[in-house]
Amino acid sequence: MGETPLVSIVVSVYNHAPYVEECLRGIAAQKTSFPFEVIVGEDCSPDGTAEVLRRLEPELPGNFTIICREKNLGAAANGEDLYRRARGAYLAHVEGDDFWTFDGRLQAQVDFLEAHPDYVAVYTRCHVVGEDSRPNGERYPQCPHDDYSLREFFYSRMPGQSATMLCRREPYLRGRAELLGLMEPGTYYPGDRRNAFSLLVEGRVRCLQSDWSAYRHVVRSGGSSYSSRVRFDEAYARAEISYGRALVRYAELRGTPEAVDCAKRTCYRFLLKWAADGRCSLRLSDALREVMAERRHRVRYLLAPIQWYLVLGLRRLRGVPIDL
Repeated sequence: MGETPLVSIVVSVYNHAPYVEECLRGIAAQKTSFPFEVIVGEDCSPDGTAEVLRRLEPELPGNFTIICREKNLGAAANGEDLYRRARGAYLAHVEGDDFWTFDGRLQAQVDFLEAHPDYVAVYTRCHVVGEDSRPNGERYPQCPHDDYSLREFFYSRMPGQSATMLCRREPYLRGRAELLGLMEPGTYYPGDRRNAFSLLVEGRVRCLQSDWSAYRHVVRSGGSSYSSRVRFDEAYARAEISYGRALVRYAELRGTPEAVDCAKRTCYRFLLKWAADGRCSLRLSDALREVMAERRHRVRYLLAPIQWYLVLGLRRLRGVPIDL
């Protein structure tokens, strides 16, 4: 097995044939004073991604492990298998179409976490690029402050894009598993949002204000990004409401009163939003009845959607990137 790595980098790959080389070479270029491992899971892509990886494998350092699945596992199972294989105290997860742009970012993030034991994760900023790996004019809704907060979570800002994160492996996987376990079976919701909340419950989250990564956003039909596949329909609405309820249960089990309040405001925002939306069969009267059953802060929870839309509307007017 060789020496134990300090950092495990897991790379989920599916239909990333045009991009995965740039992703892996950016990781291989990292200059560190510690050992790290890279575990690549190629999930039986039909576009020739496996052939690209087989060509690259002899050129990559010995700390890279390439796994080409014989049959498709799906994004969730592929990721779970990669997490189980990880051995490092720290963990990073990169999608095969994103890439790192600074060869010292891993060292800088490890140095920060080593020096600050009260932090569980550190993110960086990113550029948003298109198919050609050049900035496409979009801006990611990332946190502009040094520390991420529950307030920023409520207003749909992320600490950073997923590929910019380095975290402590054990608290990250523990919080992730517990929160997922509280969601209704079979529902799915974007992992970056779940992770942002669970990490805040586990400890502090740092946001380094340096652009050291690139997030590839391809929204054309057939693109591999989440944005190109998501459909805002009844199933999505039910999944979002399930996620909101899971946040509340998780915060009540593990979080502070501030985390519980943030979770409830988020949950009731989802509930009231979809109850007023014709794409969901949830009745507004039922949603209002649920909110009014709260013994405390019911007015605060009723106003949560209005506050959310007001703040994000003002941000949009100022040209600040937002995530709806």
